[in-house]
Amino acid sequence: MLEAFQLIACLLQLQRMATTSRHAFQEEADRNAWPPAIPDFLQPGPVAPGSRGQVASNPYDCMTLTCLCPYFRGNTEAGNQCILPSGEVLKMSYRKEYRMLTDDERNRWHYALTQLKRSGEYDQLSMQHQVVGSGSGAHSGPGFLPWHREYLKRFEIALRLIDPTVAIPYWDTVMDNYLQDPRDSILFSPIFAGETDFFGNVVTGPFAYWSTLEGRSAILRNLGQEGALFTENNLLQVISQTNIEYVMAYTAPLMGCPFPINFFALEYAHSNVHLWIGGNMKPPDSSSNDPIFFMHHSFVDFIWELWREARQPRWIRESAYSPDLPQCADPQHFSWAVMRPFSNLINRDGLSNMYTDQLYRYAPRASCTAAMPTCGSPYLFCDIRGSPHCVSKVKINGLCAGYEGLDACFNGVCIMGSCVPGPTPAPFRPQTLLPAVERAQVSQAWQNRTFVDCFNRNQCCEQWARDGECRRNAQYMRQYCSAACHTCRPAYNTSNECADRHISCQQWRTDGQCSGNSGQFMQENCRSSCGLCATSKAASCGRNLSGITNVTINGNGIRRAPSKKKRMDAAAGTNRNAHH
Repeated sequence: MLEAFQLIACLLQLQRMATTSRHAFQEEADRNAWPPAIPDFLQPGPVAPGSRGQVASNPYDCMTLTCLCPYFRGNTEAGNQCILPSGEVLKMSYRKEYRMLTDDERNRWHYALTQLKRSGEYDQLSMQHQVVGSGSGAHSGPGFLPWHREYLKRFEIALRLIDPTVAIPYWDTVMDNYLQDPRDSILFSPIFAGETDFFGNVVTGPFAYWSTLEGRSAILRNLGQEGALFTENNLLQVISQTNIEYVMAYTAPLMGCPFPINFFALEYAHSNVHLWIGGNMKPPDSSSNDPIFFMHHSFVDFIWELWREARQPRWIRESAYSPDLPQCADPQHFSWAVMRPFSNLINRDGLSNMYTDQLYRYAPRASCTAAMPTCGSPYLFCDIRGSPHCVSKVKINGLCAGYEGLDACFNGVCIMGSCVPGPTPAPFRPQTLLPAVERAQVSQAWQNRTFVDCFNRNQCCEQWARDGECRRNAQYMRQYCSAACHTCRPAYNTSNECADRHISCQQWRTDGQCSGNSGQFMQENCRSSCGLCATSKAASCGRNLSGITNVTINGNGIRRAPSKKKRMDAAAGTNRNAHH
């Protein structure tokens, strides 16, 4: 009994000591002025060992902020935080609804898009979607969702290299579909996506008179002639599914497919929005000409992520894929098929949790209640009748029938079913351009961060090119010796073989990448950092490339298949889990 009392006394003493310690720590914390930190909802999660995209030879292959840091001219500090030249911390992207952006956020989004278009990089990325418009694993099957997730990631990285604060907003078309005529939504105004002329050319707004890949002088839209926007029921139909086959769906099956067609599949509903926009957005091979494409697909990706979180345990999300059945889908949709044109990826890679663990998160959809009948944006209003929900405001002269008495008109009032200018509510005049100082800052940042992905993958590439291998082995050389074969223009001085050619060389040397899987890339592009300048490249290269006949891809990565005649002594190595 005495021992029991002694034990209790000891425990009480320890608790008093712990309580005193906590109070002292809290008092000390309250006295300190802590610097702002990244909010919890934008804190990247832990990275599993061996995960892809931790280092990469171009920013588009990155899957972590640490990998991206050198491309932003940033420095990685304690806690793996990337500190930008401005002193800011590089954060995950936060994708908000287009109309929920602040004026500054929206103008930065528009300005970054404009800079990307002017540089030609927008069209280069758009062509990646054009080449998979038909006959690929990007449309009409299970690969649709993972392919577009990877594609959006790459497009967002391109924009963030211009302005690190930018994220792809999503377009919640449900809020437009509530209107009598969604074409009258404030979204189709000069403040947002712009208006069209009589012929359907986009002639106002940030994307006015943008040329297209097909040579048109303006983006073409034909709003509301066919198709339909999303409804709340469309979203519920997706979220309620419990089988992967009805989400990553077989949308173009052949006779004999054992799975019945799911007419509520997300790809079908998404296609209806393409049809509703019309013009360039209608055919897949021209749809990415219109920046509204990226905001629409951001919403599609958001819906898919909501389903993953609601219906799949975390560990299942990276492995569950619709069965590879040739009677149900083109083999290019199979889980182990190459995610063309991203030849170092397979469709299954698009299931990775790293996208939303490391690179971006979604802001909640706009909502309101009877007690709080506001939607948090001057471009939305709350319809409190029935179940309260947010609706897009209508532009002046647009139809607002049924919304009389509500704040349904942007800078106007709803009278007899039409939005007319009015004194109440007070006119809201949005800022539609970045201030001149900020425009200059973003432009300078773009110049500083321009990255050209034009590198040889082997130190013998230049010798092989001189030997005529660019013609004899065109496919191989185009993939592994693009700089030597002049299929792209490198941004470095090709006459100086000792200088580091890649922005990340010093970081990679610190990480021990000068040998191993990355060794051959480093011997060509990071010779100074790896201490290789004492030996010339010519001394290491003596044979031609005629022994290489094809490139095959298997589950472990990309492997070259030598012919029977010759085997190369030095071949450019790549691996799906390596960065080169």
